[in-house]
Amino acid sequence: MTPLGWRWVLFAVATLGWWAAQPMPVYAAGSCPPIRHPEKVTVSSTLSFSQRHPDLVEARQVTNLAVPKRQWMLADDLTLGARTAEYRRAMHCLLHGDTRTRAKFDTWNPEWRPGTPQATERADMIVVRYESWNLIKNSGFFEVGPWTVHVAPGKDWASSLRAPKLLNGASWEKVDVEPGSLKISEAPPASTVHANSGRVWIAHTPALVADVVPPKTLGLALSRSAAWFTPLGVVSWWICASAVIAVSAWPFLDGRKPAGSPEKAAARVLATTVLQWAGLSAALGLTLLLILQKSRTPNSVRAVVGLLSGLTLVLLARPWLPFKRDFDDSRRALKRRATVIAAAAVLVTVVGLLVVWAPHLIGLPPNLMPTVSPPASGIVGLVFLDLAVLWLLLAAMVAWSWRFVREGGLGDSSINGVPVHSARRLTVTGAALALAAGVVVSFRWYSFHRRWSRTDWLGEASTVFGADYGSILGQQLAEFASVGPQWAYSYTWVLPGAALVALLHLSYRTSSGVSLEPQQWDLLLVTAVFAIVVALRGGVLFAGSLSLAYGFWLPLNMVVLYALVKAGRRWSLLGRVERKAGGNCVAMELSTAAGHLRLLEDAHRARGLLRQLRLAYHGDADDTTRQNLEKQLRSLHRWRPAGCRHDCLPDTVSVADVALSWGPHRHWWHNALHAARWAAVFGILPSAVTAWYQYASSVEHWRFTLNSPTGIPDVIANFLMQEISYAGAGLVLGALWRVLPGERGPLRAFNLFVAWLVPIGVVAALSLSFGSREVGWQVLGVVLMLMVLTLTSMWMDADTFRGERRYWARRLDLLTSIYQVHGLSRQLAFLAAQLVTVVTIWKTLVTSTK
Repeated sequence: MTPLGWRWVLFAVATLGWWAAQPMPVYAAGSCPPIRHPEKVTVSSTLSFSQRHPDLVEARQVTNLAVPKRQWMLADDLTLGARTAEYRRAMHCLLHGDTRTRAKFDTWNPEWRPGTPQATERADMIVVRYESWNLIKNSGFFEVGPWTVHVAPGKDWASSLRAPKLLNGASWEKVDVEPGSLKISEAPPASTVHANSGRVWIAHTPALVADVVPPKTLGLALSRSAAWFTPLGVVSWWICASAVIAVSAWPFLDGRKPAGSPEKAAARVLATTVLQWAGLSAALGLTLLLILQKSRTPNSVRAVVGLLSGLTLVLLARPWLPFKRDFDDSRRALKRRATVIAAAAVLVTVVGLLVVWAPHLIGLPPNLMPTVSPPASGIVGLVFLDLAVLWLLLAAMVAWSWRFVREGGLGDSSINGVPVHSARRLTVTGAALALAAGVVVSFRWYSFHRRWSRTDWLGEASTVFGADYGSILGQQLAEFASVGPQWAYSYTWVLPGAALVALLHLSYRTSSGVSLEPQQWDLLLVTAVFAIVVALRGGVLFAGSLSLAYGFWLPLNMVVLYALVKAGRRWSLLGRVERKAGGNCVAMELSTAAGHLRLLEDAHRARGLLRQLRLAYHGDADDTTRQNLEKQLRSLHRWRPAGCRHDCLPDTVSVADVALSWGPHRHWWHNALHAARWAAVFGILPSAVTAWYQYASSVEHWRFTLNSPTGIPDVIANFLMQEISYAGAGLVLGALWRVLPGERGPLRAFNLFVAWLVPIGVVAALSLSFGSREVGWQVLGVVLMLMVLTLTSMWMDADTFRGERRYWARRLDLLTSIYQVHGLSRQLAFLAAQLVTVVTIWKTLVTSTK
């Protein structure tokens, strides 16, 4: 990091430490004076539930109070400004009083308010309208005005109304509980029952408990069994993914070239690296299981595990190796880079370990959980501990990704043939990772501050949590040192995908002979990329006890795609051409530059002749002209590549169809890369829309995201992960382009849609507790993928004849020439049907959650 960058980091840390040391303003509440005639006070309260998102339930309350001005000495204080101590004291007595008992910060979820409750004067009454809401997603206590919703695993939600003693004897005119799409399972006898099972109590006592049945999705996620089954399911996925990449790498240990060849050496090195990561990822899965479970292990021990795990992963990745063997491969330069990187990783680890092993030096207890407000040095130390853990884990992910790219021969670490300066590249990478870790820790602090501020709007947070701002902040930062690795681990599924793509690329480079599609182990690699990178998002189907089947999800997707490819190859266009040719002469011909060029020229002529023939039949052309055109088309149809003994084209196949089925490049690997790039481009909008809906589809949902410790980083990470998933789908489509059934690209893309949809249907059929809405969300994701792949396939078809772009002003004109008018209309109608399907499913699902 540059000196200027270090100055900014030190300035930010010092500012955060100063902010943490500042005392939060509280008011001297004193005792609450009683109301002389409480029966003259009128109160009504309504609690309603609504599910506007599959993962969230909104609880909203409106409470109206009317207090006689002459009956309470603090009534006039309610009309003062919200910043005054008198207002806060009066509101505290009227709304909360003694009802806000001691609570744990991690289990207490304070309410949101659209604004500060305002009091208005009506005759001799002071009327207060108190409106607030909360979002329920996990277990704990959720505050909603005078109501508290207790969410416990395996139980109905207990909605409790507790009014302060000040309102004892008040006239409770109406208490209303509206469950919305939920149901009330148990409650006191009501005065009125609504058609939607809502209950109304008239003139009821200011104490009431109504149990609400949680929605199926949250009920399963919050069940007691899910507390163990879900982590076990995650570990099963890790172990299964490790087994897949280990099996995929095993054949490369012997190589595919003669002994001593550079290709064999490179294959052996990459296979060894992949096997190392397979073992490490399995160990990470077990570590993840231990971190996920609530244990009594001190935070200091868990932080040490995170620090040492990150350091080990960074050193084992060996990021100091040169990108290419002929780039700066002197032993002195290599040793210098290794020393710098190892020293930086060790230094970061030592900084974190000093905080853990010598907390008394910065004013922290041995378990790092302060019970009183720590000094600024303690807060700064905990911030450095969180930064160290996250930096090491992020550096490990980047280092292993870079190693797969390096040993797999992906990319190029040079500019115009000149290698990039290693020291500069390493410095920039390290600074970027430090910035990313700083962003995550900053939002962790920000979310804590927002929760504290919501609780402390009347200066009561210290009383509710039994500690001041600084001590709770210190506890949250200490907890994040062990929670942070869990967050980082959840995104390391990208590494198995990178390893598989590296193996696939190296297999392409070391392959001998010509083939239409990935063969044998290459096909295994492609199906594994599909299961790990593309279909992983469908794994959220497994909930509750079915989460144990997470590992089953990966081989299921591989088997389905493998079976589809094997069954569809026979019906693919090039498969039929190959069978008629009776050999591999078609692939041999088109794998050469000259043969591919001749095919494109013949395809261009055939399309032009077919267009002229159609005009001749619809115009006034004579028979001679038509016969001449037909003769030329028959001549092109008798296509016979070199080495073939007879014509290769079936009656319904033209040379243009062969060209479209072959793709824009001579090798399937280049087709795969080409499709991956376009899929990533077309996936930008769906990725953004999906991330928006998951984290910011409404004001309430956006506030919940801001309240999450990693809300904003999750938004960014989710978008990037979606992009990687779409790029992976494009890679699979391009690799299997020549063996998927269909004469045009969109029909080939439809096969991957089926390959992803079948496992979803199998799991949905096996899960009796799985609702139609959950299936709908999964189908929506698959249809979005189909839209991306449909557009990608159309662009692939256009790029097949990219040499003709000079004849057409727009790509759409070229597509019209390729598909012909009617064919393009069908493809656009197919795409429009997908869009209508997406909108219909979206509207149905969004409406069903309200």
